[in-house]
Amino acid sequence: MKRRIVNDEQAVSPVIAVILMVAITVVLAAVLYVWASSFLGGTTKNAPTGSMIANEDGRGTWTISIVKLNPQVSVNSVHWYLLDTEGNTKTDGLVSDVYGYYSGQGKAVVFIDNDFNGKLSPGDKFEVHPAEPDSDLSAVSDVTDYSFRMKFEPNGDVIGYDISLKS
Repeated sequence: MKRRIVNDEQAVSPVIAVILMVAITVVLAAVLYVWASSFLGGTTKNAPTGSMIANEDGRGTWTISIVKLNPQVSVNSVHWYLLDTEGNTKTDGLVSDVYGYYSGQGKAVVFIDNDFNGKLSPGDKFEVHPAEPDSDLSAVSDVTDYSFRMKFEPNGDVIGYDISLKS
């Protein structure tokens, strides 16, 4: 019995050809997505602009309310600071670190998300509770004349301006 070599002129099987076409299409779609998202501005690069007001309740607790903020940003991307009368940081942290806490839970500064959207937006507020047990302000009985600051974490820009806690 003689062996005979048969010339098969198909270069690639149809299954492999389909797999290659799908792979090329997926890679091309990914490249186009990355390219197009650079035009749409997928993330906020500049700090938002906004304004806040501060009020004291007569018992020493201060409320800093966000009046205006454009655009709204995630609680994970904003750092807050409480500055003493000399401008030194007394306590600070990410907004997400004080999100969902209430007075009496060991946090001197808490963030209240009134619209429950996980973003800083008008109507949301911070509360400063001096002398909060087990907190950074446990030894501070009065924060009058302190200042409150927010910075946009991705670039370090101050959001709005420092708000002074004055009665």
